[in-house]
Amino acid sequence: MRAVTACGTLGVVQRLALVVRRNDRGRGRYRWLLVAPVVLILVLSARVVSTDPVGYGVPFWPFANGSDRVEHRVMDQVTSIARALRRLDEVPSAVAAEGVEVLEARVGVGTMWMRVRVHVPDGTRCREVSVLGDGAQVNSRRVDC
Repeated sequence: MRAVTACGTLGVVQRLALVVRRNDRGRGRYRWLLVAPVVLILVLSARVVSTDPVGYGVPFWPFANGSDRVEHRVMDQVTSIARALRRLDEVPSAVAAEGVEVLEARVGVGTMWMRVRVHVPDGTRCREVSVLGDGAQVNSRRVDC
């Protein structure tokens, strides 16, 4: 582009301007290829965790509701009882004394398995609890009653 101007004693001055078109979309064009899988993985992980937030250890919003928090408190009691008692065969009776309904219990050598029913605000839920090695490891999962 040329602009012809005359200014005082300078006479005719040429001014050249370089116009460069910037492509602002260059960096962000393929960003969705990175963002879409990350969002998909996060959504799928949230769906899996929300099926049993107590079992996955995340009993808080947005994964858990009020009933999940009550269930988590009961399972904390069961865990503390299992870790406090020396003999595993005493665990089901001690759990039942705390108000948790023990449906079935099996005690083996160094292991204990029981199915408990927990009363929560929106009904009842059942969990299978396994205790390994003098209460050192306590696992549970939600099952149908």
